[in-house]
Amino acid sequence: MAGLVFGILVATCAGCGGHKMLPQSEPLELVEPLAAAMDANLAVALDWVIVRGAPGSWASNADWDEYLIRVQNLSARTVRVTGVTITDALGQPVTGGITREQLVELSKQTVERFDQQGLTVRAGYGANVVVGTGVAVFAASGTVGMAALAGSATAAAASGAAVAGMFVVGPALVLGGAMRGLNNREVAREIEARQTLLPAVLPADDGGNLDLFFPLAPSPVAVTFTYVMDGAAFELRVDTTEALNGLHVVARNKNER
Repeated sequence: MAGLVFGILVATCAGCGGHKMLPQSEPLELVEPLAAAMDANLAVALDWVIVRGAPGSWASNADWDEYLIRVQNLSARTVRVTGVTITDALGQPVTGGITREQLVELSKQTVERFDQQGLTVRAGYGANVVVGTGVAVFAASGTVGMAALAGSATAAAASGAAVAGMFVVGPALVLGGAMRGLNNREVAREIEARQTLLPAVLPADDGGNLDLFFPLAPSPVAVTFTYVMDGAAFELRVDTTEALNGLHVVARNKNER
């Protein structure tokens, strides 16, 4: 009987929603950037955008975009990258470096904003425009770094379900909420661990990688970098109109509301 109830609990929790770590993810092998730009002081390359269901994705139901960027200081002075902003298809600047909860909430606002313009936003829709560029291939197998934590979550859930085996309905709902909360916290910790905190300091003739999270930015037209050198502020814009056109956006028919 306990085994049957355990099965019911697990089946119930299978649709608990929220975000959770994927047990496996195809690792990226980047060939050339999606877009790039440079000025006299700084060179930047947008290597990839990890979106829901696309290569490099490591969380289920991701309501955010993860930008993988390379920066190179071309000058003989120290450069401080102070900000990175995405401009979406409606011209709205989108800032990043925020928590899972903020990413989700701001993505909801984006969906509503585009809906008012007759456009449907769906996370991961049009990801083929990124993959189709051929700038990245991926290996046949591999695991994402947090897979072990995902496994520990499964073990914890199994333990909780076993304790709840004497009950039928109520504990299933409690367990579902606990599982969702645990999964969300693991994803939140992974976002915190992966993202680069700005400002990023680049010594003379040196470079590095930026891993930045943003709420959904449909059909982004530009990635803009602000940086400081010798007390003076500069701005460098990377045009992504062609590389990311159609990302997350579903065009509606005129009669649809």
